Amino acid sequence: MYLYLVRHGQSVGNEKKLFFGRSNHPLTQLGREQAKQAGEKLKGVSFTRCVASDLARAWETALICLEGRGIVPEACPGLREQDMGLFEDCTWEQAQAGHGDLVMRLVTDWFHTTPPEGEGPEEMARRVGACVEDILRRREDTLVVAHNGSLSLILKHLGLAGEEELFRPGYFFGHGAYSAIEIQDGKVELKWFNL
Repeated sequence: MYLYLVRHGQSVGNEKKLFFGRSNHPLTQLGREQAKQAGEKLKGVSFTRCVASDLARAWETALICLEGRGIVPEACPGLREQDMGLFEDCTWEQAQAGHGDLVMRLVTDWFHTTPPEGEGPEEMARRVGACVEDILRRREDTLVVAHNGSLSLILKHLGLAGEEELFRPGYFFGHGAYSAIEIQDGKVELKWFNL
């Protein structure tokens, strides 16, 4: 089976350069164009199911990617982005004003750093992992539309990335692209990344 991973297009929160996860920012016009780009790149790809985060930016991206396919996306709240707690909807400067060292640790050692009053990465990894296991039980080629954090944790859950690699250069999911994972005979292989 294959999993095709798509990060949502640019959202209002991305455009404003905010720390955010659970905030329900919609796509920008550029984000809708990026979702269309991903959908175009997926035109020749066969899948029978789509599972998406229920946050607006991912859900709208999924709907755009599925246009003309006759597939209805299934909502999986387990694929939501990390709750950034007190950093939610703050600019970099606002977050650094009270928590400068913590902000730098989030950037340099994300998997071992929890935002103040936010969701810890290990807790997030458990909920994303549960969603992945549910997807795998169906054994269908599946489009998964979510967020950089949750898609990164899918790679970790499947043994394709370690804690030290998450959120490092080269491991960010791009807007308007898709990645593919093949799972066959107990082997998991990242076939391509950000195509």
